[in-house]
Amino acid sequence: MGILFSIIAPVFALIVMGAAAVRLRLLEMVAVRGMSDFVFYAAMPSLLFGSVAGAPPLRLVDVAGSFLAGATLLFGVAAIVARTVLRAQLAQASVFALNCVFGNTVMLGIPVIDAAYGRQGVAYLLAVIAFHSGLLLPLATILIEADPVSHGGRVGPGPIAVIRAALPGLVRNPVVVSIVLAFLWRATGFAIPAPVQRFLSLLGAAGPPLALFCLGATLPRPTGWSDLREVSIAGVFKLMVMPALVALIAHAAGVSGVAFAVVVMASALPTGANAFLLARRFATMAEASASTVVVSTALSVVTLTVLLAWLR
Repeated sequence: MGILFSIIAPVFALIVMGAAAVRLRLLEMVAVRGMSDFVFYAAMPSLLFGSVAGAPPLRLVDVAGSFLAGATLLFGVAAIVARTVLRAQLAQASVFALNCVFGNTVMLGIPVIDAAYGRQGVAYLLAVIAFHSGLLLPLATILIEADPVSHGGRVGPGPIAVIRAALPGLVRNPVVVSIVLAFLWRATGFAIPAPVQRFLSLLGAAGPPLALFCLGATLPRPTGWSDLREVSIAGVFKLMVMPALVALIAHAAGVSGVAFAVVVMASALPTGANAFLLARRFATMAEASASTVVVSTALSVVTLTVLLAWLR
């Protein structure tokens, strides 16, 4: 238990530090944005590139496939629950479903996996990261756009137009670009020169702790708890149902060892802030989404600790 505490406690202590720094006005938000940009555009891409390019042979298809199969299946189930139980419109059901499956794989996932399983674990996690946003965010966006209510009774743009609009942002995403470049480098068969490897290690080492600090500083702040039922159901789906479902699928697919542990831990991560940003963009269940991000992040200190104990 001491080992588990030494992994999880520092992770969430950094999140609390970031939140406290902003709440006590020790840092201005402009400084937090600068640190977040450094993490997103420099530190994390360096860590991912070094992890992928220098990793031993990886089994990525079954790892990413297990995660995406579980995520898309649960997305559909959550959307049906929202429509039938919560009596939500299609756009609201889509946001609710995204809250149930979209995890914080970069800002929280990388530090947790790096602390628990090292660079090998991070290399497996990248398979999830590479397809995570590229599938789930466009899927939710297409369904939101398909709801006439979100367009004042008019039918929104079709799925092809939505995907076409999302592609430029995906191509410019430094996390995705670093993963693609790393695989291209692996294809050449060349080793990373020692000075470059050292540079990537130094820059990448700053990523996980600073990402956690920035996560705490930028967590959305709910203004009320009127959507407690939606938040509770989404939290149970995200922190308990999804890891159980992905574990069953990964086991059936023959995933084992560190790869199995990583894909299950990735599925148990709390709801990521991008789900809230999408909800706010379409003015659909934004308050419930913000509350889900905050509540699931707070509860994940317990659920991740229990899951890590089982996996180890």
